[in-house]
Amino acid sequence: MSSGDFWTVRHAIDLVFRWNATRELIIEDGARYTGERLNREARQVAHALQQAGIGRGDVVAFIGTSTCRFYAAFFAAQKLGCVTCNINMRETGTFIHDTLRGIDARAVICAEGICATVAEAVGRLPRRIPVFSLGDGRVPGVDLAYGEMLARYPADEPQAQVSPDDPAIIILSSGSTGTPKGIVHSNANFVRWMRAAPALFGHVSRSTRLLVIVGTSFAAWPFSTISILHGGGSLVLVDGFTPESFCAAIEREKATVAGPVPTMIRMLDPSITSRYDLSSLRMMLCAGEPPSSTDIERMRSWADTDIRCLYLASESAPGAATYWELRDQTLLGKAVCAGKPVPGTDLRIVDPEGGIEDELPVGESGEILLRGPTIAMGYLNNAELTARRFVGGWWRSGDLGHVDADGFLHVSGRTDNTINSGGIKVQGEEVEICLIAHPGVAQVAVIGVKDPKWGHRIEAHVAVRGGTTEAELRDHCRVHLASFKQPKTYVFHEQLPVGATGKLDRVALRRRYAAGGARPGEAT
Repeated sequence: MSSGDFWTVRHAIDLVFRWNATRELIIEDGARYTGERLNREARQVAHALQQAGIGRGDVVAFIGTSTCRFYAAFFAAQKLGCVTCNINMRETGTFIHDTLRGIDARAVICAEGICATVAEAVGRLPRRIPVFSLGDGRVPGVDLAYGEMLARYPADEPQAQVSPDDPAIIILSSGSTGTPKGIVHSNANFVRWMRAAPALFGHVSRSTRLLVIVGTSFAAWPFSTISILHGGGSLVLVDGFTPESFCAAIEREKATVAGPVPTMIRMLDPSITSRYDLSSLRMMLCAGEPPSSTDIERMRSWADTDIRCLYLASESAPGAATYWELRDQTLLGKAVCAGKPVPGTDLRIVDPEGGIEDELPVGESGEILLRGPTIAMGYLNNAELTARRFVGGWWRSGDLGHVDADGFLHVSGRTDNTINSGGIKVQGEEVEICLIAHPGVAQVAVIGVKDPKWGHRIEAHVAVRGGTTEAELRDHCRVHLASFKQPKTYVFHEQLPVGATGKLDRVALRRRYAAGGARPGEAT
């Protein structure tokens, strides 16, 4: 083994499996996987992939929820030096097809329940690629099922060569054209973020039990769950979020760490949480949207738990991040914010229209730049955007914020039209593209509006032709957009405001509506 092997995901997970062979690492309703079982099944799936001609550098797409089998298959691909890419299973068939083509996927591994959609999407690709199901038996459109892999293939370690500089994972992030950006991280980066994660998440050890409620397609999934396993902790899986399932899993499995977004926290009413023993919780992690003071107090009522609010992105990973912790409030009087950098991270605030050297003084708002050991390699097949956003070792986040006199980062918004709704980032332009394709829409602008449940709701402002109704627009979006991207509210106008150049004046719309004071559906 060379010294470089220490910086590959293959080697890192092998150590986890070997030294936790008899411990339960992943706990699911009806299944409890030890390190030995996880490793054995990952090896068998890896042999099946090899038999299909899949190997080092090939992109393998994953579509499904967090299950023991999903993790085993994910690790199988990493054992071979494949590049993994998780796609949201709530997306439409068209989106899945376009994404598979955009990332040049060589195979798909998917949950049994979405096989028909995946098979249809794969059938429209320029060339046929194999589809593997995580179910027991083969269904139409599937080349091989998980149960068949376990019955047919050996459990010895597959032979493969992997380099630290090889790409390991593509993380999809919403794109303004409807096509997601693919953020590429190397094997070495993946290992570095697993090693850096405890500084961001707090103490991680064999006693750590993370309740996994994040979807597999989100950056938080590899950042948190794989990192917790690497640190010796265990994962408790739940099938979707409901307040009752969240509380019951914590009580049953004595989970110590959870990461609900504020929208979820607000659904966890005391009338529900008071019926469960949540005292095992030791750390609550919030990312994507800062919790309110009421959210903080609600979490503190569940257990004697620490709370951290994290600031990071798909492009930065846990080794280039910041965090606020509860002690910042109790000891320093610092209200919830993005906090201070983890060790090894640097940040600066610059003029959004300037270069990376155009740093702004303390207290002045500008674009947030991050630098650290886990900054991504760049954007897949997009050299122009990579050159614009990754500059001199810094990553230009597109987020707006300032650093106060005590060195704490405060995030205030975006330089673009990204809407953070329920902890999920959606590009307003993608929704606009969908709506303008409807023949009854003359003008459209989509903005984020403050909302007590979602943080920000997606709101479509439209000028229509021929008496087009809200119901017709909702039906149109239901066909072409994933449910989490569909507007929550519509506001109808005779004409949308435009600037001097004739372009839509989104600033004017935000100024009037973004605070949430306007009545949804009002005509203007």
